[in-house]
Amino acid sequence: MNPDPSRSELKALQDAIYADKVKRARAMTPDERLDEALELSNDIYTWMLDGARSQCNLLSDAEGWIEVQRRLQSLRKLYKPVVT
Repeated sequence: MNPDPSRSELKALQDAIYADKVKRARAMTPDERLDEALELSNDIYTWMLDGARSQCNLLSDAEGWIEVQRRLQSLRKLYKPVVT
């Protein structure tokens, strides 16, 4: 593989990866999509916990979850849903 791909080669690779993800998602059943969404949600919460614990030098999961909740509350204040 070329260690220094051109922009067009990189774009083609990105497009191929995206197309493959779309193809796999379209082939999933509704139950598989739900399972995938729940797994992704679990991963995201784990990353948020790990990030909060690392950034705030927290030792316990309980302290980390308190920080995650604080951050989510801050985001909720900033990004209120738009009702149409």
